[in-house]
Amino acid sequence: MTSRERVLTAVSRREPDRVPIHLSLTPFLVERLRKERGAESPEDFLRMDLRFAPYRAVPEETDFSRYTADFPPDAGVDEWGCGWRPVGYFHFTRTLNPMEEFSSVQEVQDYPLPKRQPVVAEIRKEVEGIQDRGLAAVSAYECGTFEQAQALMGMQALLANMHLNPDMVRLLFDRISEVKARVAGGYAESGVDILFIGDDIGIQKGPLMDPAMWRECLIPPLRRIIARARSVRPDIPIAYHSCGRVGFAAEGLIEAGVNILQSVQPEVNDPAELKARYGDRLSFWGGVGSQSTMSRGTPEDVRAQVKHLIETVGRGGGYICSPAHYLEPDCPLENIDAFLQAVEEYGYYR
Repeated sequence: MTSRERVLTAVSRREPDRVPIHLSLTPFLVERLRKERGAESPEDFLRMDLRFAPYRAVPEETDFSRYTADFPPDAGVDEWGCGWRPVGYFHFTRTLNPMEEFSSVQEVQDYPLPKRQPVVAEIRKEVEGIQDRGLAAVSAYECGTFEQAQALMGMQALLANMHLNPDMVRLLFDRISEVKARVAGGYAESGVDILFIGDDIGIQKGPLMDPAMWRECLIPPLRRIIARARSVRPDIPIAYHSCGRVGFAAEGLIEAGVNILQSVQPEVNDPAELKARYGDRLSFWGGVGSQSTMSRGTPEDVRAQVKHLIETVGRGGGYICSPAHYLEPDCPLENIDAFLQAVEEYGYYR
């Protein structure tokens, strides 16, 4: 099988020739692989089965100065008017939130959200370039309504306003989800093999908010985004990312149209249990401990965890083997070697 065939077979919950793989690396590890292993293309060097296709939008010029006047001089500002600044080590940054002090519906209505109108021909060129190499083309991760609102308003203000100022937040979610739906539709039209979206709705101990509030406030925007993609391609697979403990959300995500649960953080979820409960309706992508096994375990620990995941979550298909999140700078290269060796040893379906 080609990598593309392998990924598409797996996410359709059938057995490919072997479990497909993916790893996300922080810049420090990318540089280490280049210097110590000669890996000019880490994706090729690590034999990943999928690649991400960047989004291409019609250029926009938006003046956010009214909202960013208090940002530090060294801050960057993205197309949403959200700020960031380096904190002085590795790739980490501090976010700056232009809506943090908002208190009215009118302020949200007046804020200049981007249109992000897709240039489908340019996205399609990226997608076809990936597919022509026999690889699966996945949309670049597009955060969802909640994460984008958090970037605009800040976590504390957003969660407080969901209780204290629900009309303002509802309008914000509506406006954001319309932009996100436009992006989803553009990607679907471009021919990506998987649409990759998500929101961090879990923390280590459980849901980030009352599950009833999550369903009420965030399932409708998610349905809107997925519906836009499916209006273009009814069968497009939808992968949804969330860190943290997410079992509470599985049924709601399935109802909204999600096919693939991404991250499956093993420190706080039991991937085998999730597969047993939802494997007839969900595929899984992740499951190897980024903050635990890959960073702090031995190569033997890595091999054992990968073997267990392949034998449980991978049984019958429906699994992309991957660390649950980015591999951070403290991940030894030997553990990356062990991950690849384990997939080669245990990942083939007989």
